[in-house]
Amino acid sequence: MTVVYIDRVFALNLLLDYLLLLAAARLCGMPLQRRRLLACAMLGALYAVAVFLPAFRFLNHPVIRVIGGGTMALIAYRPLRQPLRVTALFFLLSAALGGAVLAAGLAAGSPQKLISRLYYANISWPILLGTAAMLYVLLQLVFRQAARHGEGELMKIGISVQGREKELLALHDTGNTLRDPVNGQPVLVLELSALQELWDAKTSSILARSCSAEKRIAALHREGVGLGFTLLPFRSIGTASGLLLAVRSDYVKVGRATYSRAWIALSDSPVSDSGTYQALWGGAMRGEEYAAIHQQAAQLDPQAQQAG
Repeated sequence: MTVVYIDRVFALNLLLDYLLLLAAARLCGMPLQRRRLLACAMLGALYAVAVFLPAFRFLNHPVIRVIGGGTMALIAYRPLRQPLRVTALFFLLSAALGGAVLAAGLAAGSPQKLISRLYYANISWPILLGTAAMLYVLLQLVFRQAARHGEGELMKIGISVQGREKELLALHDTGNTLRDPVNGQPVLVLELSALQELWDAKTSSILARSCSAEKRIAALHREGVGLGFTLLPFRSIGTASGLLLAVRSDYVKVGRATYSRAWIALSDSPVSDSGTYQALWGGAMRGEEYAAIHQQAAQLDPQAQQAG
């Protein structure tokens, strides 16, 4: 007779699911929403427990297991533009973990016995908790570089343009030195498509044209909707110099700092290959330091915020 320790089954699957979800998120540069990942890992652990209940034995079918795991991952990664990509990585990491367990079993000379003990969670609590701690430390060490964008440098920002508001994700990019030439305030670089729903029909039609920033701003002014738009000079790798079309916002909110009438530079191309974030922010410390600089500049030049 096989003894199943339900509490250990739940704990083991909770820890493994959480660590796998966390690892996939870190590798893809996803902003870590730990509570969401933990909640989804709990769903996975409950599924693992249900497999051993007589009324739910059908859940042990491989196809249903794959569907269940995919559903758990998709719910966890739903905030992403491309959740399928991160879900696929989650399955790859799960397969890698399974391969590591099999290799350990072969090295011990009894792979079936090891797999059986893990399946039924027939292991002691000290070993269970110790293994989880070791896996977490390993995760921190191996994925530390990838975690820079996933946890420390991705942030939610709020913007308002022409009275319409939106929240999106921005990467804190220290290489982005684009500034307002009047007061030195950081300029948010944003995908043009991310603001599509904020424009009126005439403005949206002009901005969608495949032409230079100079031609578009000229068309905006001809149609009487150019107020609040300007051109900002910039330099980038592979480009000696150029001009970016920019719009004056009502405000840009980054962390605890709010930048009134900040410029938003509009990028025709995506700023993230994976679609994880839609904007680049060059302000330091999530806005606090540059907020202080901006306040000092405003005190020295009260008309700075009226420019543009």
